[in-house]
Amino acid sequence: MTRATAPFPITLDAALRDADLDDDKARILALTHLGSAYLHALGSADPVWLAHTRDPRGDAVKAALLRALQRDPVAANRGLAVVGLGQLGAPELLSGLPDDWFVPGERRPEIAYCRECAAIAWTLLALAAKPVPGDMSQSTCDTARANLRRGLASEFPELRFQCAVGLAEVDGRAAEAALAEALTREQEPGVRGALVTALGDIDPPSPATCDALAPLCDDPHAPTAFAAALALTVARDPRGGPTLLRGLARAEDRGRALEALAALGPRAPEAALPAVRRLAYSLFTPGLTRVRAAYALTRLAPHEGQVLLARLANSWRPAVREAVNDARDALAQLAARESV
Repeated sequence: MTRATAPFPITLDAALRDADLDDDKARILALTHLGSAYLHALGSADPVWLAHTRDPRGDAVKAALLRALQRDPVAANRGLAVVGLGQLGAPELLSGLPDDWFVPGERRPEIAYCRECAAIAWTLLALAAKPVPGDMSQSTCDTARANLRRGLASEFPELRFQCAVGLAEVDGRAAEAALAEALTREQEPGVRGALVTALGDIDPPSPATCDALAPLCDDPHAPTAFAAALALTVARDPRGGPTLLRGLARAEDRGRALEALAALGPRAPEAALPAVRRLAYSLFTPGLTRVRAAYALTRLAPHEGQVLLARLANSWRPAVREAVNDARDALAQLAARESV
């Protein structure tokens, strides 16, 4: 009999016990998992509004996190505590963040980590409060949202990064204008990448957003170029096509590039067809990548691609046969979307 794997390296009861120990390593392990272990006990993987009211241990969990936020000597533990409070949907975190985390010019790495945790906590708190009716939940969600929006203009790049990710998760399309505006002034490559990825998750990005993304594809060496091309593809905007073709040459980007070229279909660059053919028929192309190439080929040369998919459907490898089924489902979904 195989023993079930525990979802966390520490139980909820052990995390509660260790959250106040003098041992720094024990405390950081406990505080890392305390919120998640408590949510797991509630049967949830998502943040829960006022979660401390849902279980007899909830008050103790919340109190342990508040103690850590207020007085743990290790800065990282204070950051972990605020994330845990966000998971618990505890509005107290909004007024409990230390002022020194946001002092202008504060660049210590441990405080930068805490700022990241603050943005993650605002995101979790907003997600917990958003679906719950009532003045308190609405006010809390609005305040957390406002913090995320202000964070997009912060002097601290790590805060801007996490606020871009968080605001997109909380507000979706309603965040598009703020994210696109932030992109026009952002100079930090990592933050630009987060903004581009967040905008790419909006389906589809608006024409104005596409106009802001298109110039980012022009520099073949820019780390955001490929992400911008993928985001444009969501809107079926072909301006990212040449960047997608360059992505075929990189093993880490090849699969996504093929899927994006398939999404563009007839709008893909003329050079896409011979490039995809080379991958589809090469003996050196791994089986699953060949399926992706055949999928893209079906969008560029439908009969030829369907014949190749049929051949791959007879592969001796179950994973390849399953991938062919997934590809055919995806093709049907694309066709349905384009027929609307």
